[in-house]
Amino acid sequence: MANPRRQDIFQALGFITGLTIDVVVASSKDVQWAVRHYYGVQDDELALESIGSQVYDVAEELELARLGSENAIVRLVNNVIRDAIDRKASDIHIRPRGKNVELIYRMDGTLTTIRFISKSLLPAVVSRIKILGGMNIAERRVPQDGRSCVRMSDNTVDLRISIMPTVEGESVIIRLLNSQVGLKSIVELGFSAHDEDIFRDLLHKSNGIFLVTGPTGSGKSTTLYAALGEVKKQNVNIITVEDPVEYHMDGIEQIQINHGTGYTFARALRNILRHDPDVILVGEIRDQETGKIAVESALTGHLVLSTLHTNNAAGAITRLLEMGIEPYLLNGSLLGVLAQRLVKVNCQNCLAVEPVDTLARQSLNVPEDEVFYHGTGCEKCNKTGVVGRMAVYELLRINPSIKAIIKH
Repeated sequence: MANPRRQDIFQALGFITGLTIDVVVASSKDVQWAVRHYYGVQDDELALESIGSQVYDVAEELELARLGSENAIVRLVNNVIRDAIDRKASDIHIRPRGKNVELIYRMDGTLTTIRFISKSLLPAVVSRIKILGGMNIAERRVPQDGRSCVRMSDNTVDLRISIMPTVEGESVIIRLLNSQVGLKSIVELGFSAHDEDIFRDLLHKSNGIFLVTGPTGSGKSTTLYAALGEVKKQNVNIITVEDPVEYHMDGIEQIQINHGTGYTFARALRNILRHDPDVILVGEIRDQETGKIAVESALTGHLVLSTLHTNNAAGAITRLLEMGIEPYLLNGSLLGVLAQRLVKVNCQNCLAVEPVDTLARQSLNVPEDEVFYHGTGCEKCNKTGVVGRMAVYELLRINPSIKAIIKH
């Protein structure tokens, strides 16, 4: 028990079982792990009993709705989502196979198989997830996207749901956007003291563009929201335009893009400029029109924060020039570029020396006596060998010498 003072619990257990109950103290986290580990399969069995047999070929909308509303199915899906949040997973994968369904979590960037679910449960589980995401439960031939949110201990977690038909059945991806986990301060981003001072100085400019670049899942949104937290201290009007709005922050106005109605980044930016902003966050510069409006916004006295998909900091300049942004406009507006990646951090509980071959050492230009480590996997890191991730980055500040290169 996490709380051994709850005498009513073990007295009730003693009455039910007719046995003497010995109470042992355990942490709440360990108790939750034990419940997940030993009773997860029981959830599947109860769900199978509740829906009966031969449900895989079910196609009627009413029957699918009934299956998705069964108490055991609701409990199974809720427990999967709650378990993933407890484990700090970023995504849930429900992946159908030939004979079963694989449940996978992405934790610290690594796909980890949690367990397998009976294939018979797939239609009911997918129907329940479609109901949660406000999707059409009868449509199983085309991809669908939806969204929902759950509350856990005064913490709201947004769910982004994608369902894709495959030859083995419908595959489900649920992205978990946990605002409490995702929102960080600049100090927590891992900058060196020198680079943190440069970053803060750029954010205190009254106008210009600051870009964060990197591949999908490299923490760009986390960095931008940390930047907004710093900018917000200046008592300015901040407006964001995103697709989707990933984290909700008090004190700023956030706008959701809707491509279905033609409300694009470019159109939203035009409207925002009439809304007296001081700072504008653009989720991503995807095309020439958005890029040009962002540059014009920076030149007319606004601080613009945005992202680009490039491999390094210097590549962001090339990308903007290729989009058709004139060099003189770029020179007058671009403040700096931060390129970043997320790397896994070894679990300190199961560290072991890792042998590295000579070729790898030569390519990294490290001596033979340089010692490398890796996590072997233990209970504390879910057998993955890693606990959390940290950012590695390069910060490019646009100075006169770089402006001269851009000009030519």
